Amino acid sequence: MMSKKKILTILLCLLTASALCGCRHAAKEANSETAVRTETTTEKVKITADDLAGRKAGSVVTRDELKEIGDTDALFYSEVISDETFARMNGVSFGEGCIVSREELRYVRVLHIGFDGKTHIGELVCHRAVADDFVSVFQRLYERSYPIEKMLLIDEYDGDDEKSMEDNNTSCFNFRPVPGSDHLSQHAYGRAIDINPLYNPYITSDGYTPVNAGDYTDRSKETPHKIDTDDLCFQLFDEHGFFWGGNWNTVKDYQHFQKKE
Repeated sequence: MMSKKKILTILLCLLTASALCGCRHAAKEANSETAVRTETTTEKVKITADDLAGRKAGSVVTRDELKEIGDTDALFYSEVISDETFARMNGVSFGEGCIVSREELRYVRVLHIGFDGKTHIGELVCHRAVADDFVSVFQRLYERSYPIEKMLLIDEYDGDDEKSMEDNNTSCFNFRPVPGSDHLSQHAYGRAIDINPLYNPYITSDGYTPVNAGDYTDRSKETPHKIDTDDLCFQLFDEHGFFWGGNWNTVKDYQHFQKKE
């Protein structure tokens, strides 16, 4: 027969083992709950087209973001000129004596493939009469991976057309005359656009612009990003009723497409 002391020792061992088992079980449950909470709090929020609306023009949209968004149609649109956009334009591209009202203009936002092969956000301001044309043309250019290096409001260049062209920036509205004249350009009405201007210069009998476009003035050569009648850009703008400056007789403006009233 076991002594009372031995019985008490056995009971104490059993109680200790039970307590340890309970602690291990509680710790396991706590770790499990922590893992669930961590998984929940670190779950990535899916990006949408609306999330890109506030992203600065020129920004890159990654492949993963494009995959999450899926249908990119909502990223090609035009809208009235917001107060924020007009603040950028006022006194710059929208200068004193501007004959086109703010209400007649539209802000266009698109995607384009940059020279780096990545998708970028592009922007321009144009006349409302051609806004839908631009949205359609640039969406089709994007779908065909047509490269456009930059597409920013010319206000980013202080309204200086030469600086914008030298930087190969594609732009539209700018209240200004035709270079070397007193006549207003179709850009002043928001009805003309210059595409990849560095590679498609404006050529006259006196020279060319931009000043750094010397390697691209001989149009008989095969040069990169050259617009001609076989080019997709020409074909799409022509389809939408735009006239190409490369077909002018006295001067040649290979970057330029315009659609008058």
